[in-house]
Amino acid sequence: MRFPILEAELSRWAEAGSRPRLWWRDDDAVCASPQLEKLTDLTGEAGIKVLLAVIPAHAEGSLAKYLELHPNLRACIHGWSHTNHAPVGEKKAELGLHRPLNEVVADVSRGREHMHQLFGNRLMPILVPPWNRVRADLVACLKGVGISALSTFAHPLIEPAMQANTHVDVMDWKAAGGKRGKPLDRVIEELVHALSVSRVNGAHPIGLLTHHLVHDKTVWDVLSVLASLDEVEWCGFPIPAPPVF
Repeated sequence: MRFPILEAELSRWAEAGSRPRLWWRDDDAVCASPQLEKLTDLTGEAGIKVLLAVIPAHAEGSLAKYLELHPNLRACIHGWSHTNHAPVGEKKAELGLHRPLNEVVADVSRGREHMHQLFGNRLMPILVPPWNRVRADLVACLKGVGISALSTFAHPLIEPAMQANTHVDVMDWKAAGGKRGKPLDRVIEELVHALSVSRVNGAHPIGLLTHHLVHDKTVWDVLSVLASLDEVEWCGFPIPAPPVF
């Protein structure tokens, strides 16, 4: 399958003597499931590492056992309970400015401790804020509760030394009739845009964002195409602070 706009962008990378790197983050994991098995089959066969953002309050032992059997998957901390604390009319946030900072820090710390007990050395000390929103003053507190990296969405960074974001979301959360997968041509367009921004800004790795529990057939078909791209290099979470996997 040919994608002229992607081929043109990849040619620009090649002319610059570089090769784009992609990494994969999947959010809202809680348990072993048929959907997770499908994600594992797709990425494991392609040799792609996946960072699973796990909701600590809802995480089940079945997920910890599953990760022990699949070395391309690692867990990280997805807030505490994925609870929205924003008032009606504001964008959803669990780790926003809607509660005292000490309460937010306590939730993150509780999430990290619970996840460490559950996953042991399969846990990476990375925080993925629910809905990709985090108050800036929380970032300075993360190392104090055992978290060394942060991941949200889009190119702007709060703390570049410890943050690696995702940039391409395969889901259309505001689609008429309810959330659904984006068509392949739209995902390719968004990937090309993200690659072009990266190419002129230091060639930072591009993050792919998925949510395996809500994928439809469109998403799985798109991911099969992305996983088979030969002109890109798939890497793990691209910040050196957490343990390498």
